[in-house]
Amino acid sequence: MHRGFKSEAKRFALELRAEIGLDAHVPFDPYAFTKEYGIQVVRLSELACEERRHFLRAKGSAFSGALIPIGTGLTILENDAQPLARRRTTMCHEIAHVVLEHNFAVSLASDERKCGVGGVQELEADWLSGEILIPYDGALRLARSDATDGDAAEAFEVSLAVARWRMNSSGARTVIDRSRQKWGRLSR
Repeated sequence: MHRGFKSEAKRFALELRAEIGLDAHVPFDPYAFTKEYGIQVVRLSELACEERRHFLRAKGSAFSGALIPIGTGLTILENDAQPLARRRTTMCHEIAHVVLEHNFAVSLASDERKCGVGGVQELEADWLSGEILIPYDGALRLARSDATDGDAAEAFEVSLAVARWRMNSSGARTVIDRSRQKWGRLSR
């Protein structure tokens, strides 16, 4: 990622949320976003082919989603057998590729975080999707109220792993801890 990308991603995520009427303190709705921007979403269960059974296994399936260019448009193929929190994370990751205008052929997202584009583009999509799911301002409010990772997961409708990652990587808890050390306990 280029220098300053994380700061840019903070602002960009808030802009994307605002475009569908959301602030930094509510769950992001990737389906409302894709509808607003004309990005088609196709669920594996909607496909009429026998091969889809392989991908529809909820447990053990490495396939979460794919961003597929079709003509001048884009389609996100999602594995709707996975839990909703996982699907929302996959959707935000693929949305990040779209809004960052990444160049690719087909991008496959899996639970192992291995995607078709790789490298810097993958790091950027990961970071921006995290900011979209739990923006820094939202993480800061949660940290100020001493929210657990579980509280963050519930508040933003994400998995515990995503909540833990965002609460740690955002630096929100560190900022609040340092402020409390310097100025005493902040009011909630």
